[in-house]
Amino acid sequence: MLASLFIGLVTFQSLERNVVFVSKDKKLTLSISKRTGRFDLVWGKTAAVLQSSGLATLASGVKDRTDTRATHQIKSEQTAEATVVTVRHLTRGKPELKHTFWLYHRNAEVAVRLDLIDVKGQSSNQLIPVVTTAPVKLLSRGSLQALFVPYDNDSYVRYSSQAWTGETAETGSYEVSALYDDTTRAGLVVGSIDHDHWKSAVKFSKGGGLQLTAGVTSRFTHDTQPHGAVTGKEVRSPRFTLGLYADWRQGLERYGELSAKVVPPLKWSGKVPFGWNSWSGHKSKLQASDADAAIEFVRDELPHLRNDGTAYINLDSYYDNLSTDQLKAFVKKAHDSGLKAGIYWSPFVNWGEPDWKTVGNFHFRDLQLKGASGDFLPKHDGAWPLDPTHPGTLLRIDRQLKEYAENGFDFVKLDFLTHGALEGKHHNPAVQTGTAAYNFGMKQLLKSIKQHTRGRPFYVSLSIAPLFPNGYGHSRRVSCDVFANIGSTEYLLNSHNYGWWSAGRLYQFNDPDHACVYRAESEDATTEAEARSRLTASVIGGGLILQGDNLTSDQAKVRVKKVFSNADILNLAKNSPEFRPAYGNIGSVGGEVFVYHQSATVCYVALFNFDKVHSKLIKEAAARLGLTGTWTGHDLWTNTPVTVTNILSHNLAPMDCALFKLSKQN
Repeated sequence: MLASLFIGLVTFQSLERNVVFVSKDKKLTLSISKRTGRFDLVWGKTAAVLQSSGLATLASGVKDRTDTRATHQIKSEQTAEATVVTVRHLTRGKPELKHTFWLYHRNAEVAVRLDLIDVKGQSSNQLIPVVTTAPVKLLSRGSLQALFVPYDNDSYVRYSSQAWTGETAETGSYEVSALYDDTTRAGLVVGSIDHDHWKSAVKFSKGGGLQLTAGVTSRFTHDTQPHGAVTGKEVRSPRFTLGLYADWRQGLERYGELSAKVVPPLKWSGKVPFGWNSWSGHKSKLQASDADAAIEFVRDELPHLRNDGTAYINLDSYYDNLSTDQLKAFVKKAHDSGLKAGIYWSPFVNWGEPDWKTVGNFHFRDLQLKGASGDFLPKHDGAWPLDPTHPGTLLRIDRQLKEYAENGFDFVKLDFLTHGALEGKHHNPAVQTGTAAYNFGMKQLLKSIKQHTRGRPFYVSLSIAPLFPNGYGHSRRVSCDVFANIGSTEYLLNSHNYGWWSAGRLYQFNDPDHACVYRAESEDATTEAEARSRLTASVIGGGLILQGDNLTSDQAKVRVKKVFSNADILNLAKNSPEFRPAYGNIGSVGGEVFVYHQSATVCYVALFNFDKVHSKLIKEAAARLGLTGTWTGHDLWTNTPVTVTNILSHNLAPMDCALFKLSKQN
């Protein structure tokens, strides 16, 4: 040993071959090789990320590794929250590569970033702060799961807990992933917390290593162009956090909290919205009479469908079937009825032709995003992508939001936002990547809303949108479109099973889409069991309740009134409950068991049966639900009593659900 000393809550040792930093509680160790600059991260005897280095892709296409550099200068300093360690990887005649590590004092967590530094300027479209040459180690009793998180909520791409093989294994999970044993629930959670420029991925290889990549495109990001290159004297990757947690669910929630420290959720002072949305019940057939019928039914027949004293009546796509005068009359009628009015828009797409005229002297061809060759990017989801940095796009955004505000709308659903994050050649040369363009356009959009609404409450809901960057909507849809049948509910509960944690952290609320409980337009009518399951999925999905049926239909009105008159169910939703999944080893299907501990003595458990034909007897160990001792309660739908000691046992009819409220007994 050459040296040993304390740096705050971290012990520093300079050995013959390595420099070692050990947290005071010995839960985390960072060891850096003096010869190669490779590093190990070790969490006691439980987990390890070994033989790690960094890699930068230079403008020339050369892959430059940190462990091939001649020297590695290691320094450290103290901050209030962390010990900061820097490693300068140097070779004469080459740009500098620099690793920065933040060893946090309060948790077994570390953040790492890779910088490409050159006083003459450099350019890179991919930085990899961590790539291992040894297998990741995680002590486990059961099979290890690797979590796949989709880049966005488009195209019905599902979350998966078995992301070892297949197409999702090629680039890894987007922005965040977890490696865990669902038997013990212990796991590593790894993710990027900066989202200024890069699309990032976390890749756990089965039986192998870990790779954290900034600069990823694939079919999952919907890109046809390579990731944009970031240029400057210092080109920085995002910070990636790596943490070991006793429960992978708590680890994902913690990751959301760390991300929110960088960019907090868009603040909303009110409660989670309740109301109605037109899309499921009407789709392209929406008429003014349909909107009037929804106002009247919610006003007169659904007294429980209120939160924060009101409900929203929202017109979705094809709202422009209504004339300007009809839209103004709709808003007035909603307000006169004690309700609020919502509208819809997709700011970064052209649904028409490139030669169509838009704002000012611009045509859509001026605004459309182009590739390196100068050609338009191809359509995605049937629409041409627009460039968020083009002055015509910004003028169009400002004009449209000004119109919505002046007409008195209180809510806007923004759709197909991923188009604004596509890679391409942007009008503003300072914007070098799709993520940077998305940030640019969304900031201008919120600026327009603030200017034109002049401080009155105006709710912003994101529909088809990337998970990151966050901070631009009060809510974001956790999934793609969800309708009335049990298959839609199962799909939604796949997203909630692995994406519940973004609510209250990245966004004030997760949006489970509008709860259609009778029949979606052009689809078959559903059963009452499907209706209960669909509404329950929205309740446990964060509580944003937007009814979605055609309220001109007598059959729909009967069903809606029956299902939405359950005050206990809606009162639970008003509190934006955070239901966690009971299982994280279910692959890419929907979760069947969720639990919400409201307090030490009150707990809710939701059960689902997705089978269309067969009943299902569900037996859940109380310990798996976090229950000790004796609990008693009842199903909020049927009032069926239940007592739980060691096992919660309940038989579910096909496509049905149960939502138990349980109280702990002394």
